[in-house]
Order: sequence, then structure tokens, then C-alpha cells
Amino acid sequence: MRLIVNEQHIAKRTKIGEIAPFVGLVLLIAATVLIFLKPDWTWATMVFVWVGFVISLIGGYLGSRYLGPMAHHKKVPEVLKGLDNSFALLVHKTPAPFVLVDAGGVTTILVRSQSGQITYQNGAWRHREKLGWLRRFAGQEGVGKPHRLAEMEAEDFRRFLGKRLPEGVDVPVRPVILFVNPDAKLDIEDLSPVPIFRASELKRWLRRDGRRSKLSEEVRQQLFEALEIEM
Repeated sequence: MRLIVNEQHIAKRTKIGEIAPFVGLVLLIAATVLIFLKPDWTWATMVFVWVGFVISLIGGYLGSRYLGPMAHHKKVPEVLKGLDNSFALLVHKTPAPFVLVDAGGVTTILVRSQSGQITYQNGAWRHREKLGWLRRFAGQEGVGKPHRLAEMEAEDFRRFLGKRLPEGVDVPVRPVILFVNPDAKLDIEDLSPVPIFRASELKRWLRRDGRRSKLSEEVRQQLFEALEIEM
């Protein structure tokens, strides 16, 4: 599998994810000091508290995506390692962060790294995790409604691609949801409108049930040119 990564994008957000929690903590400490030294500076204290809190949330959000063993830009290539060179994975190169190009079209991959019990039933998602409320308070992204987000990502990518392909050229684009944390326990009781996979399942699906009819050589050439991928 060919791997095409926007290293600058990742480096910038990784750095912010590393620094932001410390900046937020410093601001919160400063707010505490102001309470004692300048009790009449209520407005300044509140500014320090809210700015520090927001920066900490940003740091937690970016940290869950770009730092540690569950960093998305590391886990997705790891999950797909072993696919042959007919596949190309674009990481943060398009409006959809993870785009897998194969002989039959494009797959956008929405990544989730939460652990714990994750249930999908009657169109609703539920997530139970030890100290989950504390993790979310610290800025960790919740599960949310990933099937809707995945569909939105795919639609954003379709618009992006449509502007770069010749008029009348159509390339199949499908979304999938990938849970990369091995501690995630999925309980998918109903058929999701977007396929859902654990880390161990996606590669096998792409090779078997997820295989599609090959695009013509001309359309593949146009697709690769639109995405700036060398044939």
C-alpha cells in the first residue's frame, strides 16, 4: 500500500496537542493566584479561567487524535498494513482525513479511538467507559453519531473530488467507520447505514466483501491525477 501523508498538518497539530494542556494549566493556576492577590479583579480571573479551560479542551481533543498509541495517523496505516500497491492511503491530504483509493474507487475512513462498550441500536449510539465523563471533561472526543459524520465526510470528499475530475466522470465514494482501540467492545445490534469495523476486520473486508469492479484505466488515471497520486 502506498502511503501519502501531509506531514506538516500532523506536526502542527501534534505540537499544539502537546503544548495546549500546559498552557491551559498555567492560566488556571494564574486565575487561582489572582483570586488571592487581587480579589477585586474578578473580570481578569474569569478571563483566565475560561481561556485556560478552552485551551485545555483543545489540547485534549488534539491529544486524543494526534498523540499516544491511538494517534489516528499512526493507527490507520498500521491497520491497513499489508495491502498491495493497488491501494493508496491519503492522510490529511483532502477534506476527509483518511482516504483509501483502490482499483474500484475511494473509501473514506472515519476513525474512532474510544475504548469501552459501544452500542448501536435503533439508529442510536451509546458509549459506556470507565471515567468516561472525566475523559470528555478533559477534552476527549465522544463517540457522537459516527454514521452521520462518516456520511458528511464522504459527501465533502465527493464535492472536493468533483471539482477536480473532468465533467461527467464519476468515481464511487463510500464511507466506513473504523474503531482502532483494541479495548473497544462493539455491540452492533442493527444494520448501520455505514459499515462499521474493528481494527482487525477492515483489511479483510477490503480484500473480500468490500471489493468492487475495477474502474477503467482512463478513469483511474483521471482519479490519480485529481488526487496527485503517481500511477
